[in-house]
Amino acid sequence: VAAVFNASVMEGAQEYYSLTERLAWAQNQGEARSDAYWLAKLEDTTTWVALEDDKLVGFISLRLCPDKELDCLVGEVDCLFVHPEYGRAGVATHLYLALLEESKRLNLKRLTVEASYQARPFFEKQGFNCIRRNELRRYLTAEDKQNDRAQVLVNFSLIMSLS
Repeated sequence: VAAVFNASVMEGAQEYYSLTERLAWAQNQGEARSDAYWLAKLEDTTTWVALEDDKLVGFISLRLCPDKELDCLVGEVDCLFVHPEYGRAGVATHLYLALLEESKRLNLKRLTVEASYQARPFFEKQGFNCIRRNELRRYLTAEDKQNDRAQVLVNFSLIMSLS
């Protein structure tokens, strides 16, 4: 999972984000996001993986969240990453369709996602609507954090009704 994430961010997103922005996204204060990091992050999610010749080439995760406004559970697409060597080959679509099927089985009322510049068109094609542009502050090093020298990464909040 860590290798797919790193390749997706560092190679796949280079058209959309600078090297410094990609480093700030891929790392946590100068440290690569390890498999242990990903195991902890995905622990409370349902995660689907795509394999090609027993090699992990993509993953998507669904996190269930209470929605006080709707008084029900909604789903958050927490992660969707595909190794760039398998981009534009239908991997993301197959992963997303599995997540969508499970979301409908669970009678979720809506799905949300925080999508990068790279992922936003994919989710809009699936029927999501953009509701907000976000600016996230990320730090390359602990010193950068201490001195508040952040990289600002832009992503987008999208939503799709399932009811």
